[in-house]
Amino acid sequence: MWKSMRSQAGSDHLMTVFRSFHDSCIKEVALQTREFVDERRAMHFDNRTFVRLLFQSQFKKDATLEMIFEDVLDFNWVQDERKADPGLSIILHAVCLWKNDMLYWAEDLDWSLEAEDKNDFRWLAAKQARWRFAESGLDPATLLSEPIDSTD
Repeated sequence: MWKSMRSQAGSDHLMTVFRSFHDSCIKEVALQTREFVDERRAMHFDNRTFVRLLFQSQFKKDATLEMIFEDVLDFNWVQDERKADPGLSIILHAVCLWKNDMLYWAEDLDWSLEAEDKNDFRWLAAKQARWRFAESGLDPATLLSEPIDSTD
């Protein structure tokens, strides 16, 4: 069952139950827009972007987390050369906070929206988000290939 995050309390709850993303990694990312060309070659837009993330954790309980961010306004994905060491790709403590009616998620506690180096980290900003624990997912198989349904 999907759980919506509509406030800082919802974000704090996720951070508690997923242990602040400690000892986890981003396994998959899927980005989807609602732009498309129909059979008559007419282009359609609704200016909504969705980002779906799948996290895996080394903990035994609730080890796989799926998040969907809706109405994404910023998405910063960086493959930082400083993180060429696979050990540095482990998330130790993420950031998940609401500010000015926008949810921000970042992979590192050192991230700040106001910091000059904010784009040295993977982060995103969205108007809505929801999450759920996945039943499976602790393997290399791809799970996020299905379309995102925004009506859930």
